[in-house]
Parts: sequence; structure tokens; C-alpha cells
Amino acid sequence: MKRIWIVALLAITLIAGCSRQDSLAGRDRAIAAVDAQQVHKVVVELASAPYSGRRTGTPGEAKAAAWIANAWKEAGLDTPEGVDDYLLQYEVPLYSITAFSGITARGFAGESFLGDRSMAMPYAGNGSVEAQAVLVGFGTTTAEHDEYAGVDVEGKVAVVFRYSPPSWSVPEEQIYLAAKIQRAAAHGAVGVVILDVPSSPNPFDMRGQTVSAIPDAPPSTLVSTEGARSLFWAAGMDFDVLAAEAWAGRGVSRVLKLTVRYAISADWNPAVPAYDVLGVVPGRDAERKILLCAHHDHLGTDRTGTIYPGADDDASGVAVLLEVARCLSRAGTPPVSVWLASFSGEEEGLLGSRALVTALPDLRETLIGVVDLDMMRRTSPGLGVSVAAGDTRMMAAVQMAIEDGAALSIIPWTLGSDHATFSALGVSSCMVSGHGREASWYHAASDIASDIPAADLESAARNVLYLLWRLMEST
Repeated sequence: MKRIWIVALLAITLIAGCSRQDSLAGRDRAIAAVDAQQVHKVVVELASAPYSGRRTGTPGEAKAAAWIANAWKEAGLDTPEGVDDYLLQYEVPLYSITAFSGITARGFAGESFLGDRSMAMPYAGNGSVEAQAVLVGFGTTTAEHDEYAGVDVEGKVAVVFRYSPPSWSVPEEQIYLAAKIQRAAAHGAVGVVILDVPSSPNPFDMRGQTVSAIPDAPPSTLVSTEGARSLFWAAGMDFDVLAAEAWAGRGVSRVLKLTVRYAISADWNPAVPAYDVLGVVPGRDAERKILLCAHHDHLGTDRTGTIYPGADDDASGVAVLLEVARCLSRAGTPPVSVWLASFSGEEEGLLGSRALVTALPDLRETLIGVVDLDMMRRTSPGLGVSVAAGDTRMMAAVQMAIEDGAALSIIPWTLGSDHATFSALGVSSCMVSGHGREASWYHAASDIASDIPAADLESAARNVLYLLWRLMEST
């Protein structure tokens, strides 16, 4: 009897070894099939003028979704059950600024008009404001740093710095522009003025966005550093001195000797169609799935007609997504099914990924992992993988992919892309990216396809395949 058990164990070990070798052969075939020029062509296409920056809910975004769906079809991907022709339609709010008066600041030292040194915020409300200004630092409300404590912004304009001091530990969700506006509104502010600071890692492109996912936001504006200097001059204060103190982590909240006036006119449509694009590479184990995703939406155009191409953010992620799908479908059947999702609505609050989990609520029960691709252009030799500290499955998969030869490194956890939707549901998730928001082209009109090296995209596709295979082999 003992001899039978030994023979059986040897047979099982042999089968497992053969299965592993077959799996690695499939991985290597997929990696070898990556074509740098092929993947770069996708970025060139999606970042081109006919797509008008792919703002969610616009004809440009719908055109991009249709193009990606056709690419899914040409790659031989299956259509998920419950989805028609690779497209999942849902509704989003669409907000467009039609007029902005600019900011007039009247204070202790005189009156200043900021003109084009200010802009209506991406999350701006609709209406006019004239009220006293109150500085609330970076607008944080943590236990260690509550910058609203001791100041009253009820019925006033909250003046807030962007980002947070490097020496403070502030949850990422408190740093987002929309979150700063929402906290100010919760404290009773009737308007919000957010200031760029000289030390900020990525000064805002002042021709910027005009999108919103906050229908009841107070009228809100963003001011450049030059505009901030003019604003504080009117209050009889030196902006650079105050900003340096704030950036150093010293509290600066106070009532300003300043009245701020501005008006915003905007159109709001609460329900326009937007599209996710979904496809499947069937695996040997169809009950276990990995979701590989990116987002095809970007910022669209501004009021001057300037297009924000979004080549890196995130046409590059979609291009790598498509290349991985193409290579997977040519490398034999993978160990588990791989779902591919190109989301819209990411820039407006992860709307597309949330629409997917609403439309297909049972999907999360079969997901063993989510890999989100967001911005593949590199500012360092490899790609960063954002993994939550307690996510042992994803952490192990990344570490083993690195051992296999992938140029990856683990970076701090972030909630800034669609992987956060699935992480919140308890699914092992990560974001793969070539850089952070410090890149000069981030959310700028200069994010163009010709600046993205095809070699970055080729390397990204291969590294993602290494990670996918380790994740597919996890239990």
C-alpha cells in the first residue's frame, strides 16, 4: 500500500511539474510576442485630435470606446456574458463651465484682479460669491492637524493650499482637490479658492480641466502662484513667506483682511451616456479570474479649445492592456481567465469601475486579483507597483515577478485609480505606474504621444505579463 502511495505522489508531482513548465512556456511565448511599435500605435491613435481628449460623456470618449471595442474584437477576445459587443453603457453627470468672471480681491492694501491667473475649478459650482476670505492652510482635518479648528468659515470663502506639507502624514484622500472642496463645504464655506504653492511638485496647468462629479459644490476656483501673490498683496501679506511656513508644517490658519468676489456660470447634465469596454481571454480555469484594467478617459478640451491628449494618462495604459491581451490570445490558453477592462470616468471619481461592479455584482466573488495600469511612461528605470501593506497575495506575486526578472518595485499604497474600487471590496489589487503626479506632463496639454518612448511601452507590457503569470499561479 505504501508503495502505491509513493507512486501516486510521484505521478502527481510529475504532472504538476509538467503543468508548471507548460505555463511558463505560455508566459514566455506571450512575452516574446510583445511588439513595441504595435503598442505605440495605440497611444498615437487614442491621443490624436479626433478623440478630443476623451472626456467622459463626450463624443470623443464614445469614439475611443468604440475604437477599443473593435481592437478587442480583432484581438479575438470573448465578450463577457451580459455585455453587448464589448461595451457596457452607464450614465454620468456632465458639467461644463460657460463663463468665469475671474477673481477680484479687495483688502487692507488695495484691490487686485487676478484675471487669467485663476480658473474655475474642475469641481466648481454654479453662481456668484462675495464674502470674507479665511485661510485654512491645506484644509486637513486629521487628529494631528485639524486646520479648521479655531477658525469659522461659515458663510465665507475658504482659502486652501494644494497638496499637504511633506512632513505631515495626511491620508491621500484628503489631498485631492475635490476632497478639499467637500470639506470646506461641510464647514459651511460658500466658496473655495485653492492656491498653488511655490514648493508644489506639479504646478497646475492653468488652461486646465472643466469636468465635475460634485453637483452641489460651492463655486470653487484654482489660483496660480502669481495669482496667489496678487491675492495676498491685497490683504497686506507676503504670500511666499506664508506659503513657506505652511509647507514647513507650521499652522497658518487665520481670518484674512480680504473680501473675495467671483462668479461661475455652468451647465449641468446629470445623466449622459459613458462606456466601459470589456473583453475576456478564457483560461483553463474559468471560475478564477484576473482583471487587468486601464482607463481611456482624460480631460477633454478647455474653453479655449485646447486639447488635453492624455497620451500617458492613460492612453499608454490602454495600449499596454491591448498588447497584453493580443499576446495572451496568441500564447495558448492561460491558467485562469483574464478579463480586460478599459474604463471611462476615472478622472471624475472612478465612475467606470464602479459602474462595472454595479452591473456585474457577482464578478468580484471570482476575482483573484486586479492589476490596474495607469501611466506607463517612465521617470525611473522600472515600473512602480502600488500594493496595500496587508495584501499578501499581491505582494507575493510582485516579489516573485521581480525574482523572475520583471523590472518592478513596490511603492506606497495609493487610492488614485480604478484599482481602489476593487480593493474596497476586499479584492487583491494593485496599480502599476511609471511615475507619480510630479511629472511635468501630468494633466497638461503637453502629454503627447510623440514624447512616449515605444521602449517604455514594450517594457511595461513584458513586466505586466510577468506579474500576471505569478498572480494566475497564486491560490
